[in-house]
Order: sequence, then structure tokens, then C-alpha cells
Amino acid sequence: MKSPLINLRRRSVLKTAGALGASTVASSLIVRDVFGQSAVPVVMTTGLKLANYGPIYVAARQGLFEKHGLKVTVDTGGSVAEPVAIALSGRGQFASTGSGMAVNSTLEGGRMKVIGKMCGALGMWVITKPGVKFTNLADFKGKKVASLRFPSNTVTSPTFALKKFAGLDPKAIGLEFIEGPPGSIVGAVRDGRADVGVVFEWDASIAAAQNGLQVAYGFADQIGPILLTSVMVKEDYLKTHADVVQRFCNALAASMKLIRENKAVYVSTMAAEFSNLDRAVVEAGCDRLLSTNGFVPTNPIVTRAEWEMIMEHDSLAGTVRKTLSFADMVDNRFAEKATAEFGMRS
Repeated sequence: MKSPLINLRRRSVLKTAGALGASTVASSLIVRDVFGQSAVPVVMTTGLKLANYGPIYVAARQGLFEKHGLKVTVDTGGSVAEPVAIALSGRGQFASTGSGMAVNSTLEGGRMKVIGKMCGALGMWVITKPGVKFTNLADFKGKKVASLRFPSNTVTSPTFALKKFAGLDPKAIGLEFIEGPPGSIVGAVRDGRADVGVVFEWDASIAAAQNGLQVAYGFADQIGPILLTSVMVKEDYLKTHADVVQRFCNALAASMKLIRENKAVYVSTMAAEFSNLDRAVVEAGCDRLLSTNGFVPTNPIVTRAEWEMIMEHDSLAGTVRKTLSFADMVDNRFAEKATAEFGMRS
């Protein structure tokens, strides 16, 4: 199966972006900076509503964008492809989603630049019913696996891990993905429609705390540093709005530093952002995420190793037609300056 974005053309990009306006979830922030001056309005679109975007939520709710002179509206897209589509159409300026989406867009002529790291580890887990043995990748053999819809990482990352680290092809070992919409995975495992599920947070903690399931396996230790989610902008926008990009990176670096220095801020922000969840679920999820090395980055600087791993990941998983180099796609100038002035070095 091919990624929907591989064959994306300008017309479909604009159509997607135009249609999205009625369906996105928006959160508008304060309009003036600390000097009382009108702040620069920008739109940041994330792919789905996930804990991956914690640094964005903290920056928003703790007034860090405002402090750096930005009025940021945070929109939630309905897929990993939509944030790039919106940036290309001009309806938004900043996109945060799977890093391979920037590559696919650039290959199709919609040139993007990655300007920061959002999530540097594969914060994803396998959930099972109690008593089901699942301790390594080989345990995917013959399993029905509940997931989100391709090209979600709940499909692509198990595919990548099996091929790279276990030398196994998912189809050859009888793995069948049972794809569904957000919120469907836990129920599919609980009801027996799937043997196991591959989930992000908060589904991992919901599964354990409220559905009697177990969190049996995590991918992060096996895969190591990877640019799972990044912040990207149109290359043309970067050239003409460097000051705005710098302000955004400043706020992002400050947010990541604050999370590391004050766990309570992270937990309270996530509880407010995901107010539909029980506090116990949020607290358990935050503990899991903060203990996953690299999931919440220390700073937004992208390393070459992280970029090369996500390129190998997306190539093996089939979500990019061709890989592009770190030098071609990543511009660390803004993240480096932001980290030096407002952030925390590793």
C-alpha cells in the first residue's frame, strides 16, 4: 500500500486544505507580547490530537508564544498529511507531523524545511489482554494487530521494526493490521477483534487503567533516537519570515526546558489539554512519556542520526518514495540559536 501523500499534487493539496477548515479543532492564544505590542498571528497545524505535541501545548498554555511575540492558533488536522497540505495552501504557516510528510511534499514540488524537533523517540506500545505473551518483535507472528489507518506510525513503525531488527516481513509472518479511526484500538483488543494493538499515549494508559489490558512492549528502546515528529515550514516562508520562525523556535526551546525543570507544569498542561481524560490516566501517561528517553526532547535541535533513522524507517515502511538528506531537509539555525538563548543543552 502506498502513502496517500506520495502522489499528492497541488490541486489535491488545496482541496484538502480548503475542506479542512470546517473540521479542525482550533485553540487561539493571547494577542499581545510582553512589551504590549501586537503579536504576529500564525497558525500551527498538528497531525491528530496526540501527546506527541506536548511542547506545543505547554508553550501555548504557559504563555511562551505570547512572550516571544506570537499569536498562535493551534489547529488539529485529521491525518498526518493534512498539516503539510495546509502550510502549502497558505492557510497555516507551521506544521508539525511525521517527518516523512515534509519529504514527500518536497519531492512533489511543495518544498518544505524541517526547523525543529517535536518528538525524538518512538513513544508507542503494544497492548494485549492479560496473560498474552508479547516480549519481542517475533511475537507479532500470526497476530491480528489493531492500528490506526496507514500511514499512521501504528502501522509503519511495526513494519519498519520487523524488517530492520528482526529480518521479518509482516505479510510473510501472517501479521494482519486491523485499521480503524482514532479511539478504535483499545476496544478492538478488549473485544477480541484483534489479538494485540499498537498505541500511542493516551491509549496505553487508558488500556491499562480502564480496560483491564496490559502494556506489554515498547518500541523506543529497540529503535533508539528517531525524528518521529518534527516542525516544518514552507521553504519560501522560511526565507521571507525568518524572524517569525526564530520566535517560534524560541518558544519551543523554552517549553522543552520548562518541561524538564517542572514536571508538574507538563502534567497540568496535558490534563487541561486532554480534559476528557481521567487525571489518573494523564498522570500515568506523563510518567510513561517522560521516562521514554527522547520522547520529550531536551531541545528542538535535530541530529543527523535522528534524521537518518526516520528516513530509513519511512523508506522500509513504504511511506516515502525516496529519502532526502539531512543537508537537504533540515535547517537547524533557528533551533540552535533558540536553545543557546532560551533552552537547555542535552
